[in-house]
Amino acid sequence: MSAAKSPKSPGQLLHFLRRTISPAVQKQYLENLRRREKLVHEFDAPSGHYEVVDMLYNGRPARLLFSGRRQAAQSGIALDNQPELLFDYNQRFMELAASLRPQSVLLIGGGAYTLPKALLAAHPRLRLIIIEPEQTFDTIAQRFFGWRPAARAQTFHTDGRAFLDTAAERYDLILIDAFSHTTIPRSLLSKPAVQAFRQHVQPSGAVAMNIISPYYGRGAELIRQQHNYYRAAFKQVDFFPASRSALSPWSSQNYVLVARQTDQPPLKLRFAAMPPPTPATTLS
Repeated sequence: MSAAKSPKSPGQLLHFLRRTISPAVQKQYLENLRRREKLVHEFDAPSGHYEVVDMLYNGRPARLLFSGRRQAAQSGIALDNQPELLFDYNQRFMELAASLRPQSVLLIGGGAYTLPKALLAAHPRLRLIIIEPEQTFDTIAQRFFGWRPAARAQTFHTDGRAFLDTAAERYDLILIDAFSHTTIPRSLLSKPAVQAFRQHVQPSGAVAMNIISPYYGRGAELIRQQHNYYRAAFKQVDFFPASRSALSPWSSQNYVLVARQTDQPPLKLRFAAMPPPTPATTLS
């Protein structure tokens, strides 16, 4: 899931407008925006209501899967000819995979299968296990987002923790991009969850999670909590900004947590890792 970054992004657009722009300008802006949007499909699933929408996203023509009242873009693909994935954090996941060259990847949170599609295309020998509780997304991904089931990919429609509790395999890379609308399930944020990730990743591999949070201020409790949990289980823990955002680190945005149990030099992604969070990190 991708956090909103600007008035051109989905998610928190209306909230942004209400705080910063007069009602008349808000109305005109939203009317202009809707003219450029197309509702392609909407459906109800056990986890809620969803919409497939064609629109501009950060200046790119795109197709997005929204949950709820368009509070969050769960998945998205660009409809232009640029090679980069639409969401910044998925670009960072791809950089991580390019560095590690994994033979096996466990992806918790399939969404509309845009990241699985890219991973399989970039790594011809990759074996991919996808955990996606919402079975309805299989059809939506194939119909609207270009996903084609592949022999190298296997999907389990279950909870991520439930899968790990019964799995015996270790993976070269574990990617976690699981949200219930706008929040990560608590079962994937607990100390036992971090221990389960540690037990199921290869010693030379990595665990990476997409987190939406401020990095500083009182809203940064999640960052500090996850840093503490992962530091107790892994030798290396870094938080990478998903993008060179114009937002302040006191504002909520996407970060990619990367944890490794190795003495090798830390991995480098496009944007430098943030300083380790400290107790002062949560002070306003």
